[in-house]
Amino acid sequence: MFTKVLIPTDFSAASMVMTERITEIPGLREVVLFHARRSAGPPPDESLIRRMQESMQQQGLMVTVVVAEDDGTDVPERILRAAADTGTGLIAMGVRDQGLLRNLFSGNVAAAVLRDTRLVHLLIVPQSGGGRPPLFENLLVPTDLMATAPEVRSVLKDRAGDGTAVLLHVIEPGHAGTEQEAGDRLALLRKDLLPTEREVHVLVRTGDPARTICAVADEINASAVVIPRIGKRDAAGSAPLGSVTSAVAGCVRSPVLVLAIPISLKIETRELRREEFPLAEEIWLDYHQLKADPETDRVFGVFADGTLVSVARCRRHPDGYEVDGVFTPLRFRGRGYARRAMDALVEACQHDTLYMHSVRNLVGFYGAYGFVSIPESDLPPTIRSRFAFALGEMEGANVQPMRRAAGPFRR
Repeated sequence: MFTKVLIPTDFSAASMVMTERITEIPGLREVVLFHARRSAGPPPDESLIRRMQESMQQQGLMVTVVVAEDDGTDVPERILRAAADTGTGLIAMGVRDQGLLRNLFSGNVAAAVLRDTRLVHLLIVPQSGGGRPPLFENLLVPTDLMATAPEVRSVLKDRAGDGTAVLLHVIEPGHAGTEQEAGDRLALLRKDLLPTEREVHVLVRTGDPARTICAVADEINASAVVIPRIGKRDAAGSAPLGSVTSAVAGCVRSPVLVLAIPISLKIETRELRREEFPLAEEIWLDYHQLKADPETDRVFGVFADGTLVSVARCRRHPDGYEVDGVFTPLRFRGRGYARRAMDALVEACQHDTLYMHSVRNLVGFYGAYGFVSIPESDLPPTIRSRFAFALGEMEGANVQPMRRAAGPFRR
């Protein structure tokens, strides 16, 4: 699977780990040995780079040396640029201590590469990982019980003979599902991987996912933990790295192979049924704790793989229709979900005049739907009374009354 690997080095003992263990990567044919100059540091030891290159060439590998001049960008950015420019499928980095990755915003180079790389796989190998088997011999593969990704399949098939793997599923306390049910699904995943020369075992545990993964890795003396960059639980959001993967990188003592696996989400935008209103109320817990009333409300939502990620409400008052409750939780922002929810609401409610109190920085957003700013006095009395506490000082309350005339919805 990994025929071409980029190894960043600053000539420290930790960064040299990968050059020493490079032959443990099965199928490898070509290495890019990368060094980023720092303006404040000494120039690279050309003889040392040459010796590293010759050592790997003697092991039958094609080795290219790339030295990046200091162009003012951070070292992690230059590493990622070099990976893209050279068509590298895997970045392999040695680190002094896996614990250094606990703070992904600490300035640590390996942590920054882990945080920012999106399209390239990343292998992190601690310098203190002595005593463990070869990198791809005894793998721990956490799974959320979804179908095994092709990238994981390739890794599992890359080691023949006495290679082993453990498929691990961690049930979080309070979540639905029993160990028996999880075990049955794991058994199906294992069966789907066959035939393979690697011996595959299954294991179910209950607890905190990251801490349990790290504990099991020590328990089975895993040669590496194979984990996707972002799992299903985080895929609907905009975080650059999955929460479990981030936590595992901070606590595990084994090498970690973080796979850049593309995630395809099923996005559904529709009006909620009245029995689904409690889902909207959960979303609104962080937004004035609104409650939905089936007698007066139409609620529109966006579902990402079945999880409600954004909502918008149209409420019928005795003297008009009000749009409010347009909200996307922080972890799901930046994906255009609020726009989808508003698209559905305006499309469904276009035959009525709609009113709203917009926060001022979103006037332009709602303007794209045909809402125009109006004086407070133009609001229907019932809707106007909702902001009676502002005593007519709409600007002080950071809101702008708006109205959309009934008519077709056009972008």
